[in-house]
Amino acid sequence: IAHLVRGLLKRKSALSIGIVAFSEAQQAEIEDALQDLGKRDPEFRNLLEAEFEREEHDQFVGLLVKNLENIQGDERDVVIMSVCYGHGPDGKMRMNFGPINQSGGEKRLNVAFSRAKHHMALVSSIQYSDITNEYNDGANCLRNYLRYAAAVSCGDMTAARQVLQDLSAWQQDSEVNRSSPSSVVTTQLAAALRGQGYSVDHDIGQSHFRCDLAVRSP
Repeated sequence: IAHLVRGLLKRKSALSIGIVAFSEAQQAEIEDALQDLGKRDPEFRNLLEAEFEREEHDQFVGLLVKNLENIQGDERDVVIMSVCYGHGPDGKMRMNFGPINQSGGEKRLNVAFSRAKHHMALVSSIQYSDITNEYNDGANCLRNYLRYAAAVSCGDMTAARQVLQDLSAWQQDSEVNRSSPSSVVTTQLAAALRGQGYSVDHDIGQSHFRCDLAVRSP
């Protein structure tokens, strides 16, 4: 993670950066790693110090290093998420994910997953298949997110879409129970837009809150 931050800062892209750790212990390790790398790389140390103090329009927009419990309300262009769990000395996964296992753990994760404005980078010491306690909402949410990220990262969009579909509880209901858009939307309005040179798609979205029409300009 420290090396990722160094690479981003040396590119001087002006993108703001946030780091989300899953515990205070992980947060402290990341902060130490950044400082240690800065001691070995003076150029990075100067960039890092400037980033820790960066402001725009009198508002702090510099590097954030926070944990799952206190990231709410913060956003950055690029967010690096640290999933640092592993197998015990006996080779077994303990399934001890701290606040994620507690009631509302999936809500904490949803907050963390939505902190990036442009790009999310996931650094994980485990694969989604390592998480087996799917009966726990928080752990299952983390498992599905790791599965989704793995699919997107290798370009397997079919698998990525399948994860999203599996997560959509509304799909358990019959399609006939969902209200259909009016014929005015599906025929007249779509035809009029296509006549103006636009590309029109119907029924867009993964949840029951769908867009009847999505319009793209060529």
